Amino acid sequence: MADTHGFIGAGADLTTPTLLNAYRNGVFPWFNAGDPICWWYPKSRCVIAPDAFTPAKSLVRTAKKSAWTLTTNQAFCQVMHACAGARKATDGTLCADTWISDEMIDAYTALHELGVAKSVEIWENDALVGGLYGVQIGALFCGESMFHARSNASKIAFWGLSCLAQRAGIGLIDCQLENPHLMSLGATIIPHAQFAKHAEKLVRTPAKGLDSRLLLDSLLKDATPSVDLTANRTDNELENDLENSLGNGLENSLTTTSVAVADLLQFL
Repeated sequence: MADTHGFIGAGADLTTPTLLNAYRNGVFPWFNAGDPICWWYPKSRCVIAPDAFTPAKSLVRTAKKSAWTLTTNQAFCQVMHACAGARKATDGTLCADTWISDEMIDAYTALHELGVAKSVEIWENDALVGGLYGVQIGALFCGESMFHARSNASKIAFWGLSCLAQRAGIGLIDCQLENPHLMSLGATIIPHAQFAKHAEKLVRTPAKGLDSRLLLDSLLKDATPSVDLTANRTDNELENDLENSLGNGLENSLTTTSVAVADLLQFL
């Protein structure tokens, strides 16, 4: 029943049962602080298959020379607060408006405590300089937001997420709404009917959590730097990727890891 923009209605609440039911059905909340809770199901979906992300040569160079550390699930609330911070608008000015309100932070922290909401963090010494968070339902990861306080920090966090997702049995990263940054990472747009078909299978497919062993194995062996981020794959190619990525996994769990970003890349 979504309108042309994907809006399906306002109301309800942000309790854990409501959010879980929404994400299982491809619906997500998005609204400004002080407004009614609004729910969305876009007609076109921005998605990326985990193996579609290929790091650009410049990103590999950044990772090699950095002293950053990548962790998972160690600073979830801090990541959410950073994502809610002021951002630069297209004209270079700072925009303080955010849809990540205290109400949203409380709701997703509750999901995190259940092992459903996950975070990836990038650290420079003890300072959080980049990261992302999202919701994992079975083999579907629904990305919510990312931030960076250093150039390329959010891209490296996304790279880590993509590698983790491949080895965990996650078949699709749902980016929800299109923007230039996501498209530069290799995302593509598919019709909502195609998304619904795959999401229905993925949310019922068990997958592992974000695990340090998976991250090390992925980044050390499989990454090949390239300028081409494969954003122009055909629907048939994406369809094959999604079908091939479906499979039996292990019980989903909330695990943590801490690894040096540069160390992960020594065998590239």
